[in-house]
Amino acid sequence: MSKPFSIPQRQSAVGILLIFTSTLYKFLRGFWAALAYFVFKKPDGEVFIYIILAVVVLFVLIAVYSYFDYRKFLFHIDYKAEEFILRKGVFSSDFVSIPFDKIQQVNFKRGILQRVAGVYSLVIDTAGSNQKEVEIKAVNTEDANQLADILNRLKETNTTSLETLDEVIDSETKTEKNNEEKWTYRLSLATLIKTGLSSNFFRGFGLIFVFISTIFNELNQFFKEETSQWETQLTEDMGGIATGSILFISGFIILLLVLSILITTVEVFIKYFNLNLTQTKNSLDLQMGLRTNTRVSLKPIRVQILKIITNPIQKRLNLYKASLWVASSEDNDKKSVIQIPGLEKDTIQNIKSFLYQSSQNESGTTFKPHWVELSRRLIIGAIPVIATGMLQYFTNFIQFVWWVIVASIYLLLYAIIQFRIYNSLNLKIGEEFISKSYAAWDESTEIIEIYKLQGITIKQPLWYKRRNLVHIVFHNAAGDITFRAVDNAILQKVNYCLYAIERTNKAWM
Repeated sequence: MSKPFSIPQRQSAVGILLIFTSTLYKFLRGFWAALAYFVFKKPDGEVFIYIILAVVVLFVLIAVYSYFDYRKFLFHIDYKAEEFILRKGVFSSDFVSIPFDKIQQVNFKRGILQRVAGVYSLVIDTAGSNQKEVEIKAVNTEDANQLADILNRLKETNTTSLETLDEVIDSETKTEKNNEEKWTYRLSLATLIKTGLSSNFFRGFGLIFVFISTIFNELNQFFKEETSQWETQLTEDMGGIATGSILFISGFIILLLVLSILITTVEVFIKYFNLNLTQTKNSLDLQMGLRTNTRVSLKPIRVQILKIITNPIQKRLNLYKASLWVASSEDNDKKSVIQIPGLEKDTIQNIKSFLYQSSQNESGTTFKPHWVELSRRLIIGAIPVIATGMLQYFTNFIQFVWWVIVASIYLLLYAIIQFRIYNSLNLKIGEEFISKSYAAWDESTEIIEIYKLQGITIKQPLWYKRRNLVHIVFHNAAGDITFRAVDNAILQKVNYCLYAIERTNKAWM
């Protein structure tokens, strides 16, 4: 009797459709401006026929490519070599081999088409990679669960016994999932909406700006004459605004604010819809997402940093966000940050209790930054004002009174934010944990276990030396925790941390 997945096999036949739609989407995303050009220009009958023929040929070529991509995509488990093997590629063959001990996470994702077809996308992440190593786009529910369970067990035990694997698949997995739930937190629709409305909407401003800039730049390639007229009209309108339409500016800012809040709320709703967080005996199981449904199973040993975030509004609503940082490469650490918003304070405490068997509320020594750090922040914030001031002096690109108003508002807001950050910054070092807290609008606390540190860097610039200050960087597999301009009395605690790292025999991941 062969072991599960020991024979090379293909994904579900639905994968052909998924590959086709994915490839077609990439083409449309790359050439949407050309399509917009043909729509607005309204080509004559002969040209229109050629366009239709080109589209048909494109669809046929994508369909043929999708079929061969499906046929060439083979995966299996090599139990003897202790590796997961993947072969893929149409024009060139790719061979991917992932040792069991390099597997970081096995996650599930489901897009709209995958949910309709009843299949999962299985993603295998590895520590030290700047992208996902393997994504199998179409695996049925039974095979996806079985493959994920086997890979997770093999990573932990490196067992090659068929009998042991059968026991894992047939008994332990089902018992653990069905009978050993400790607690479950479900994000209600009302809480999800409140989370979206109270989240950081400055991201919405950025999305609006990027969207408008992209549209303008893309259309500029095809409508140069028309775009020139638009730019002239826009310049005239902006000139009229700059000469005194304060009411219009205020209305425009309010409109942008409303749109930003709306965009942020919709983004949070789509990404975290139906969020379900469950603690079992050995893991935190997370499922969420409307457009793309994601399933992740996290074990305490994988979590390198826990970051807890809230803001004054969310704090009054008893809403917190937990960010779980798992091991990753330096080039792409963002892919390994799992965000869980809309949590109550009791749920945050449950997460802490599960991740950290010992008490995280231990006593420790707290350090605050020197005023030199505040000076550094204020100087950095003044650089844009100085640069725009010089530009204003030489080019007079805007009326001087308007430049003074904008610069004054910017400096006032920036100074308030930096004073708040400086006053809230603190670093606590205990026997087992390091925690860093700070607040601007969001109030954040980062927690890391000392034994999971991979190194500590100490820097002392010349302007620090006279004041006996140092710059500390705690290095971790998921990222760094930095603390500037701290008294060198912290070096005793740094020596203790280095000693604690050396004496421990715990696995850090």
